[in-house]
Amino acid sequence: MTTAPTHQGSFTDSPNDDFPALVAVSDPGLRTAVEQALMQAQLRPLPAGTAADSAALPVLAVVDTAAVDAAGPELRRWLLPAAEGSGPPVILVTPGELLDVEDMVRRGITDFVLTPLTGNELSYRAALIRAESLALRRRRESNNLLRGKARVISAAVRATNDPHIMAEAVVSGLGDAFAADHVLLTIFPDERVPELGNSWSRPGAAASIPVPDPAQAAAVAEMLWDNNTMLAARDHLDPECDTHPILHPEPRNAGLRTSVIVPLGHGDRPFGIIWLAGENAARVWTPTELSLIQHVSGNLAHGLVQGHLITAQRAVLARQRQLDREKTDFVATINHELRTPLTSITGYLDLILDGSGGGISPETAQMLEIVGRNANRLNHLIGDLLTISRSDAEEVRMDIEHINLQDLLQQVIASLTPAAASRNIELSLTCADAGLRLDGDREQLERVFTNLASNAVKFTPADGAVRLFADLLPGTDGTPAMARVRVQDTGIGIPAEDQPKLFSRFFRASNATSAAIPGTGLGLAIVQDMVHQHGGQISLTSVVNEGTCVEVLLPSS
Repeated sequence: MTTAPTHQGSFTDSPNDDFPALVAVSDPGLRTAVEQALMQAQLRPLPAGTAADSAALPVLAVVDTAAVDAAGPELRRWLLPAAEGSGPPVILVTPGELLDVEDMVRRGITDFVLTPLTGNELSYRAALIRAESLALRRRRESNNLLRGKARVISAAVRATNDPHIMAEAVVSGLGDAFAADHVLLTIFPDERVPELGNSWSRPGAAASIPVPDPAQAAAVAEMLWDNNTMLAARDHLDPECDTHPILHPEPRNAGLRTSVIVPLGHGDRPFGIIWLAGENAARVWTPTELSLIQHVSGNLAHGLVQGHLITAQRAVLARQRQLDREKTDFVATINHELRTPLTSITGYLDLILDGSGGGISPETAQMLEIVGRNANRLNHLIGDLLTISRSDAEEVRMDIEHINLQDLLQQVIASLTPAAASRNIELSLTCADAGLRLDGDREQLERVFTNLASNAVKFTPADGAVRLFADLLPGTDGTPAMARVRVQDTGIGIPAEDQPKLFSRFFRASNATSAAIPGTGLGLAIVQDMVHQHGGQISLTSVVNEGTCVEVLLPSS
């Protein structure tokens, strides 16, 4: 079976081959003789100055001294206006008085024949130029075909993140595009890419590429990568062509005749090789072929690295989602398993404190009230954890209704008045517009402002003040009007270095921790989530020992 590339060997003309030749000869008899010689060489004579056809550019021009004089210095542009100074080769027909050699070179005259024309001299030279043009045209067609196939292979690599699909596309694609009999892909152990191997053989091929020793293959890849080169053996039967141990004698003994080895890598080091081989004939691997093989190999290396990263990221994301589901299930279980006994505890505490189980001493009642307060704190913590879990799982449901902001804030003030009064803290509300309304979930918004106001009370020393202000910020430049609520206290304040982290989960200001003020660090994180769910914004300013002001903006209806 012959596996030499289709672009190697001799070429024959096809019906579409057309080779025009420009003729600029003033003497009618001489012009006729020139045209006959050109037609004998299978060229089509055209008058000088003919517009160039990109599908069949002139391959030759024949001129006499009169045409040279008429053209001036820019002979080729005169012959072919579209040539822009780089037109076809020019043969000068002269009666014996040649131009100065340097002038001929400057004008682009490449050859000459003497008149009278005798024999087949002009025809022979024209045929030689035609043959060179034909060979060049065929090489271009072949190279364009190879480039197209290389683009198809690279597109197949970019279309997937699966390393096995990439490897299969490359080995089979390279084998078909470059008329090889065998292709072997080997990836070494490397943290950047998955370890894999793949091979392809043309149907009916008898030999195979010998699997290289891993250490030797790694050394070859390192050498080629460092030198930015490839190994190419024209003929394994010629020992002088096999200058590297990996190419001699195993490939010859395996029945191969020709090989090329390309390194695969990324960054500063390789991680594999691609080996193409033929088994029936010697072969000169052209620079275009080697360049395209290297280009496809580079695309494969990049695809393997990127695909490995994406696969690893997807695995991490899948694991994270699994952990999120497990966390949600865990929180739901904890919510049920802890709240059930807590409900029982608080219920029986209420019965005992009400005297349902008989009289108790004041000391005992005081201790039971402490138990009840801590049970309530634990119940609130469980609620916060469940809220956070629902927010992460995007399971938060909002019951939107039309809300009077002043009424909502008055309810918050009423619920916190006993706690504020117990420490002589002034708790007040100032609402600039009694009719200020907004659309939102009443329960969530009440929790937002209760949390902010209760924090203010908790972190404000006795005899301090906590003030709530509500007003409307009119919209400007197309922005909607916003209801603004500020919760301002005269408390201990928050250190500047802690403020950027205040809305992070479980974070507590350093001075609150050092003062042993109870809290979980979840309140502000939950508040921020709820405000954002309503399309609002929240911000905070604070000065240590002077107080804190939290501002909430919500779309007004």
